[in-house]
Amino acid sequence: MKIKKAKESKAKKELVEYLGNQKIASLAEKRGLNTKEKLINFIDTNQYSAFNIFDFPQIKECVAFILAHIKQGSRILIYGDYDVDGITSTSILFGALSSLTKNIDYHIPDRFKEGYGLNKEVLASYKSKVDLVISCDCGISNYQEVEFAKKNGIDFVVTDHHDLPNKLPPADYVISPRLLPEDHQAYWLPGAGMAYFLIKAVFKKLGREGEEKEFLDLLLLAIIADVVPLKGENRYLFKTGLKKLQNTNRIGLKALYNELEINPLEINEKTLGFQIGPLLNSAGRVDKASKGVELLLAQAKDKAAGLAAELKQINQYRKEISQRIYLEIDQQLDSQQQQAVIAYNSDWHQGVIGIAAGRISENYQVPAVLMTSNPESGLITGSARSIENININQLISECSDLLEKNGGHAAAAGFSLKKDRLEKFKLRLQRLIDQKLKKIDSEIEIKTDLKLELAEITENFYQKLRLFAPFGEGNPEPLFYLETNILSSREISAGRHKKLILGTESDKITALWWWAGEIEKNKSQQIAAHLTENIYRGNKSLQLEIKALANLKTKAKTKKVSTKSSSKFNLVDWRHQDISELKASLKNTAYFAEGLLDYNFYPLINRNYYMQTENLVLITIPPSFSILKEILIVTGAETLILTKNENNFFNLKTFVKKLLALVKYSLNNKNSIFKLIEAAILLEVTEITIKRGLEFLEAKGIISFEYISYQEVLLAKGGSKEPGQANISSRNLKRLLKENIAFRNFIQNKELKKIKLSLNSNLSYKFK
Repeated sequence: MKIKKAKESKAKKELVEYLGNQKIASLAEKRGLNTKEKLINFIDTNQYSAFNIFDFPQIKECVAFILAHIKQGSRILIYGDYDVDGITSTSILFGALSSLTKNIDYHIPDRFKEGYGLNKEVLASYKSKVDLVISCDCGISNYQEVEFAKKNGIDFVVTDHHDLPNKLPPADYVISPRLLPEDHQAYWLPGAGMAYFLIKAVFKKLGREGEEKEFLDLLLLAIIADVVPLKGENRYLFKTGLKKLQNTNRIGLKALYNELEINPLEINEKTLGFQIGPLLNSAGRVDKASKGVELLLAQAKDKAAGLAAELKQINQYRKEISQRIYLEIDQQLDSQQQQAVIAYNSDWHQGVIGIAAGRISENYQVPAVLMTSNPESGLITGSARSIENININQLISECSDLLEKNGGHAAAAGFSLKKDRLEKFKLRLQRLIDQKLKKIDSEIEIKTDLKLELAEITENFYQKLRLFAPFGEGNPEPLFYLETNILSSREISAGRHKKLILGTESDKITALWWWAGEIEKNKSQQIAAHLTENIYRGNKSLQLEIKALANLKTKAKTKKVSTKSSSKFNLVDWRHQDISELKASLKNTAYFAEGLLDYNFYPLINRNYYMQTENLVLITIPPSFSILKEILIVTGAETLILTKNENNFFNLKTFVKKLLALVKYSLNNKNSIFKLIEAAILLEVTEITIKRGLEFLEAKGIISFEYISYQEVLLAKGGSKEPGQANISSRNLKRLLKENIAFRNFIQNKELKKIKLSLNSNLSYKFK
């Protein structure tokens, strides 16, 4: 894999003056924010210029058409979709229009019987019952179905946001943000966005401006759950409307928050994207998606509470069956899986194979294609998920002669085929994907946004960078190019991920490298990375997340690398003193302390928060040699001071009890979001120990969890017991805890001479 160095460019003076940083101003220009007006419009919501809703082609005429139908008492049907965008779109249109007419109903399709979009049989069943159909989040590609409805005397309005087909459906009106110019701020609205602004136009026409804001909470939910680009109107709505979701008056959402034990004031994009969104989606995957609409439109608290509880159960069932599929495949794969995973099982649930495929693809960093039988159609149905640089939809399309239907995008796709073509399809697709995988390392080029020096990475720089947040689809997190040395590396997840220290003696930064490769020693590195921030107990430290790493031809500049000479580095023994006797704030001294206790020493550091210092005092002992080495390098300490340590070294029972306490705290106070590295610091163990601990609790049926990111999981109470896996997890945990205890006992109890010898051997440092 090649890393392309970002070209240096001098930004406009007005941008530099506004942002106060040349590099950040260059980033703005590269993002198309090349005038001060555009930049202010992007960053400052108070200066954002709202668009005219009548920019949408034919929306005035469409509003008049709908209101004419309402005036004459027409029977209206809202036809939605079974995902969150469809559910919220339907709820917006039905909720708003039902305040104008009682002759209105809605239909959410059955994923398995009716499929995505408009269905002729469904429309036929309504032809004597409705006069007007308004579609939402679907319909733009259903030419034949709309034509069928029109021939049967049904008027039709299509509202949608998907890509325009070559030929628009013959509806009375087609309303879509995609009919706007691509640079229009409303172009990337979700289906719920189109529904919302149609309703806004309706209320404006009736002199009831502002009433549409009652549905802003649903629009915000769709923007996050449907992963639309966070730019233009979507960005503005998200930044200004989140409080509407946090303080919603909607009975159904309140019931959902209560059932999920969510603190509304803590709701953010993670809560929406990984808790609320998947729960609403789960109904359409394994049950009836209409239950989601019923919840969002509920007017009675008892009904809303019942629906929320039912949806939670449905979502738990969705988790369990997708987990079973994942584990079934996972047990058959090698930990170093390099080929695409393509599998078929007639017993798998069609509604969740996409979720299982996504998890396999994420965990093994290969494309995954899972297939099962559809009893309704007699066909095989498949869902595919992919990794960056592998366009799975394109590769599946190269097999279209074997398929009945296919569609999707680069990262995810769906298809169907006849059973007698299964083996031929599997062989061809496997060959196509694996050929692409082999070419990635040699052909793929990672493009970076800006070239940085380590000295330029400051808290001030990071805060200016955050002006461009929230990042997401259409507004990606900036990728920086650096050339530097690797000072140390340690595994943090059983060989999959690594934590590095980059830089020189004068400038250092830690970095996390997910799906890390091999590192060639004594070589300077090209690095493409995102910049993130750790916050722990109010302390902040910057960190890189490495996207790609490649050797430079030049050797590492070893003369600048922090290495301690035998005449310079000291090891001091204060283990005979009680910790209460130590002076709290010695000059040029930092105190390393992790765990649940508070200490009256300043400054306190840990493995994630550090600073340069001459003297390093170990108030607590790190859980491993590699973490101790890391702390010594990042602090640049010249003296390491050992103290009398009163750590309670955990056995399995004690560790599980303390881990459970952290789990309960996250469930009750953090909207069930559990941070792995933070837990490792609090419990004074390695990061992999926390992961194995969660796996043990899951196997015991105490919790279930899903990864939000490499550092965070989403917890849920209860789950299925797996006695065999619990035994394996227990053995793994005991081994890891034993290693932690052995190292701490060594540092705590061995004579100084033996500790020096061991440190010299393990850390490549020379202690006096």
